[in-house]
Amino acid sequence: MALVKPLLKRWKRRALDWLAVHFFGRLILPVFVKTWGVETDFPEDWLARAQQGERIILAFWHNRQLGFLRLVSVLQPASVLVSRHGDGEIIARIVSRFGVGAVRGSSTRGGTGALREMVAATRETNVAITPDGPLGPRYEVKDGAIALAAMSGLPIFWVSWSTDRAWIFNSWDRFILPKPFAKLICQARGPLFVGRDSSPEEMAAARQELENRMRAQTATLDQETGQEIDPILR
Repeated sequence: MALVKPLLKRWKRRALDWLAVHFFGRLILPVFVKTWGVETDFPEDWLARAQQGERIILAFWHNRQLGFLRLVSVLQPASVLVSRHGDGEIIARIVSRFGVGAVRGSSTRGGTGALREMVAATRETNVAITPDGPLGPRYEVKDGAIALAAMSGLPIFWVSWSTDRAWIFNSWDRFILPKPFAKLICQARGPLFVGRDSSPEEMAAARQELENRMRAQTATLDQETGQEIDPILR
């Protein structure tokens, strides 16, 4: 019996992973994404950079990853930082179906190696990072995005979206899945530059500035779509 329970747990996990990747990621999610109406508000210099092949860093909250899939046509080529644990593997396999690359690592496991890989990736692709992932706290910017900007010399643009109807999961990040035919309002702002020779105090100030701007942006978008504003954002 002692051996049976771990085996059942492993088989259950594999079954759930298969359903997430092949059923939800291959069959359900692409249909959902195509039905979403999208209203975008992007700065002209962002679009100009993209059209000229210049690279940028995109920061977006962990619970709003799915909306990013509606922006990849503007951002191509793009790679996203995903964690090394099992959920990260699921995310990597799902986003690959939308033409998005993945760099494995996180701020808690493999962070230093992942940061080096992301810096290398900026030579060939736009890079996206969830600064409050993979384990939170929700809406709290960690140091990774700022360090990446300083090491690569690229500007950070912060991206968020909200929707008029969605399922919100009971997870640490309150993950958001827009319902079919939902309307998404997507907004990008920036740039924020971080100098390579920035002092620790300047890096901390840049981190706080990015967090403040991302929180204010998301609260405004949630208000516009009639969503309840998370107390953290107030």
